[in-house]
Amino acid sequence: MARHQHGIFAEGTRAHHHLELTVRGGTSDAELAAALAAVRAVNVDHRTTGGVKLVLGFGRATWDRLRGGRPVAPVRDFPGYRSTDGAFTAPATQRDLWVWAHGATADVVYDVIRGAAKALASVAELQLDVAGFTYHDSRDLTGFIDGSANPYLDEAPAIAVIPDGEPGEGGCCAMTMRFRHDLDAFAALDEHEQELVIGRTKPDSVELDDDVQPADSHISLAEVAGDDGEELEVYRRSVPWANAAEQGLHFVSFGSDLERFDRQLRALYGVDDPTLVDRLQRFTTALTGSFWFCPSVEDLDAVAPLPDDED
Repeated sequence: MARHQHGIFAEGTRAHHHLELTVRGGTSDAELAAALAAVRAVNVDHRTTGGVKLVLGFGRATWDRLRGGRPVAPVRDFPGYRSTDGAFTAPATQRDLWVWAHGATADVVYDVIRGAAKALASVAELQLDVAGFTYHDSRDLTGFIDGSANPYLDEAPAIAVIPDGEPGEGGCCAMTMRFRHDLDAFAALDEHEQELVIGRTKPDSVELDDDVQPADSHISLAEVAGDDGEELEVYRRSVPWANAAEQGLHFVSFGSDLERFDRQLRALYGVDDPTLVDRLQRFTTALTGSFWFCPSVEDLDAVAPLPDDED
């Protein structure tokens, strides 16, 4: 039975750091594999509690060049999404490698992420470098609780992990997007208007009643169904990011396939129904978008083995 990367489901950490990189031209597969093994070695002494969690994700082309004889992973490049009128866009900025480190405090996460960046410096160019954090009781900077509908941990792997016997078994598909918020514009709305944008109450995150819930609220459009009518759930690990000038959300979502992400974004940007576009788009702007394959521990061991077969 293939094991998923434990850091995907390790909740309760408050300091997060994300890197996205593009592999340098001329880098050999052997050089790339050695650098990835060095990244894993930076955090080889991880623990399930108290330590830093490290997750590695790969763009389609990068995994294809490393996977050897393993089956093709069910992942493709992020295509980008755009509302019919062109007012709202989720740009495609697909990168090759994603490194996510998270832990109890920013100092220990920094040590790991710095080591990972140094290990990759000769083979990949850093394209995105974002430090994130848990804001109060897991709230977005808009003041609303983020991820209220997240599955419980005993249910999350069934939603996020590719089942045994399928290509990529034990791995996860993932999506990352960096958003910049217009917090001043959102704060200019009264609390009830803000709740109509999100689709939940602000203090306690209760979903609005059907007779109050707008059809274009974020919740109304983000909850999508498959062909069988059942909701296509995702497992979220998003965190806010901020500096003095800009603030936003680094959106991170996992699923056993990419279909759920695609349907969700098509709904949010009104790709299939131009009359309905997520109200939240008026107050946040997508800056990046990538799809990833986060392979199982066994697949990572095969392509980037740790020294002395440690895991």
